[in-house]
Amino acid sequence: MIEPSVTGSSFDGAGGPRERVVMIGLDAFDPTLTRRWAASGDLPVLGRLFREAASCEVANPYGLFVGALWVNFASALRPDRHGFHCWQEIAPGGYGFRDCPPMPERFDSFWKRIGDAGRRVAAVDVPHSRAPASLHGVELCEWGCHDRHYGLHSQPPALAGQVAAAHGLHPVLGIHPIGERHFAPDDHVFRRGLHRTAAEEKALVAATTAGAVRKGRLVRELLAAEPWDFFLAVFGEAHAIGHQLWHLHDPAHPRFDMAARARLGGDPLLDVYRAIDAALGALLEELGPETLLLVHCSHGMTAHHDGDHLLEELLRRLDAARPGAAPRRARFSTAAVRRVRRLVERARLPGPLRRLAARPAQRDSARVRAAQAFFKAPNNSVIGGIRLNLVGREPDGVIRPDEVERVCAGLEEDLLALVNEATGRPAVLKVTRADSFYARTPGDTLPDLFVEWDRSAPVETLSSPRTGRFHIPYTMWRTGDHLPGGLLLARGAGFGAGEVLPPVAVEDLGPSIAARLGVTLADVDGRVQPALADPEAAPVPLPIALSH
Repeated sequence: MIEPSVTGSSFDGAGGPRERVVMIGLDAFDPTLTRRWAASGDLPVLGRLFREAASCEVANPYGLFVGALWVNFASALRPDRHGFHCWQEIAPGGYGFRDCPPMPERFDSFWKRIGDAGRRVAAVDVPHSRAPASLHGVELCEWGCHDRHYGLHSQPPALAGQVAAAHGLHPVLGIHPIGERHFAPDDHVFRRGLHRTAAEEKALVAATTAGAVRKGRLVRELLAAEPWDFFLAVFGEAHAIGHQLWHLHDPAHPRFDMAARARLGGDPLLDVYRAIDAALGALLEELGPETLLLVHCSHGMTAHHDGDHLLEELLRRLDAARPGAAPRRARFSTAAVRRVRRLVERARLPGPLRRLAARPAQRDSARVRAAQAFFKAPNNSVIGGIRLNLVGREPDGVIRPDEVERVCAGLEEDLLALVNEATGRPAVLKVTRADSFYARTPGDTLPDLFVEWDRSAPVETLSSPRTGRFHIPYTMWRTGDHLPGGLLLARGAGFGAGEVLPPVAVEDLGPSIAARLGVTLADVDGRVQPALADPEAAPVPLPIALSH
């Protein structure tokens, strides 16, 4: 597939082999499940790595980790600098929402910068990435990513076609491979209705497992093509299966069905994790003693229990209860909009017709947001986002700058008063200001407030003295969603077997890897962590709390 390069740089000045770094990313490969199944023997390769490697926790960007973490990783910047936090954002100068890709023109990935310094680099399927116009090495993008933006492409450009000819397309994450569109392929494959049938679930597991096997062969072939100084590949299959079939993994989930799981042959997450573990084992056979191996489990998974689908209606009610408020009445109720969405999904309309059917409700929602003092802002679904309709920032601003503190305090009080009637406990654990974590600029599209839900049970019926009681069921097909914490395993010179290293932030990984290879990254937010770059040095304290 790839001709070995004669410009490889894997020897040091004395003529001996120079340390190379191989990093395998496991996207949304839940750290808790990883530890459990590694200890039980279900993931034997990772079990061996836990015994042989050092490990550390990896902190992801607070409130924005679902969308921003891989861009933090690639850029070594924080979200307030690289500008990507969610697949949607509020459109500047208005109240509508628009799809938005990450903007790699704002930064070079750390592996490109390592290549620019003369090292040979290779990268495969790093989520939210676009191949650069030039690279001292190779990069393959969106062959098998959970997140799709730019379609299958590569640097050099011919590589994508060579890979497709040699390995085909990913059977789940490779649908509609060409063209710019912002979607998650696993949401749509093997699903004709709103929820998958038993046959569709079985087909999804088989295809996702096969995709992990195929990805392993592809990555192993590329890894063996030449002695790369830095090699990076990410597996996306755990991300996909965690979203789609968590209900057949977790016995506590309301949709769990033991008979349905038995028809699949067992736990679908474990099947996919085993396939990735085996692919990792085959890759390890290619590594020599001079290789530093890093395995990065990016973040976790749990049940899709949150109140994000109630947030728009909740904020409308709170706004209507605001003294002196005169909100416009929506032409379409929240329930009606949700019914239309479900009908559109069941009809399996093509993308253009789907967008056309959604436009009236979208325009109506934007019109209502323009009259409210605060409204739901795009922020994926794990952490709710609220945007203030701020005078001087939004075109029809309602809240004056001198009212911000009072409004935020009132929102926090009202949100913490909400009761999840399924549990009798508060539905919201915490409300925090985005400017406590990120530098804000007038043109940014970040939420102003983050809402952390109690995700221990489904959130479908809320009540409080100010909002009254209202019920909106969660009906969509994703039954799993994310947890924030990541995990890194490091095996190589200077790392003790079973050693626990100080925790690091995800944006620290690139600068630390670059430093290990003798390259300094300037103008980044991430910091070189000596425990990774130079294991003999003293650790640098992590600047943010891991609980975030």
